[in-house]
Amino acid sequence: MMLMSLLLVLSLERLITKTPNWHIEKYAAQYRAFLQDKGLIKFQEGNEGEEGSKKVSSTALYFYLLLPAVVLGAIEYWVLGAFLTFIEQSIILFICIGCPALRAVYKSFLNAADRGDLQACSMYTDQLGHCASQTDSDGSAGTEGKTFGQHLTWLNYQHYAAVMLWFIAFGAPGALFYSLSRSTTEALCDANHPLKAAAGRLMFALDYIPVRVTAFGMLMMGHFSRALPEWIKYALQFDVPAYDVLTQISSKAEILTPDEQQLQAENAAIEPKVLVKLAKRNVIFLLVITSALTLVGSLA
Repeated sequence: MMLMSLLLVLSLERLITKTPNWHIEKYAAQYRAFLQDKGLIKFQEGNEGEEGSKKVSSTALYFYLLLPAVVLGAIEYWVLGAFLTFIEQSIILFICIGCPALRAVYKSFLNAADRGDLQACSMYTDQLGHCASQTDSDGSAGTEGKTFGQHLTWLNYQHYAAVMLWFIAFGAPGALFYSLSRSTTEALCDANHPLKAAAGRLMFALDYIPVRVTAFGMLMMGHFSRALPEWIKYALQFDVPAYDVLTQISSKAEILTPDEQQLQAENAAIEPKVLVKLAKRNVIFLLVITSALTLVGSLA
């Protein structure tokens, strides 16, 4: 069932243009508004939000982020049968996976790169959103020293590979918990909320294993001998952000043809295209591993 949901959702996600009603950001924002209306957590900027946040511990934040996933898991276990669970999991996965805004920015960047508009390329790079990607960031790519392709790889991981891995491990509740935590972390970071550090620690824990699994898939699908030492270096390090782990390994794993190497200096779109191809091959790798685990009975 899990493999069928993945194949179905990934196929639909490629064929259908999502509206906001079919993306997790809308429902995550509504959930945060609900918590704020009830006086549980204040997410807005300003003194009122800061005063309200002091009354809320990081443990309470984690509880409110986990609560929807627990409720969904209970509904699956006690209410829904196998067929209805398959439908529900497919719908939840379809809502959690992908990012229409990310795809739109990527297409705009490619158009700007093809016409040689470097200023527009820089603008689109910053539009991807960098606030929650690093511990210390002013929200711009220049401060982090990351290229459009590297940051695109990270966002592709957050919206595809990580969601898939959490879905494979814990079903729809896992995908919902990760997606809600990611969206809330970005919102807290954008608002410079006092709880953004606690949310960042949560995301570090949630990304620790998935980002290394994803990076391993990239080195398997890319330049293995060049990326493997980098992966081994970061495999058991607990003080390196997941963002750095993925971008460093993906930059080593990317494979450029001789023609692409010549064009890279002239066309800023070459690197993102290569890294996107690598990310797509990694998704296929994850599907193959999922299929193998399903066949041997490790996954339902």
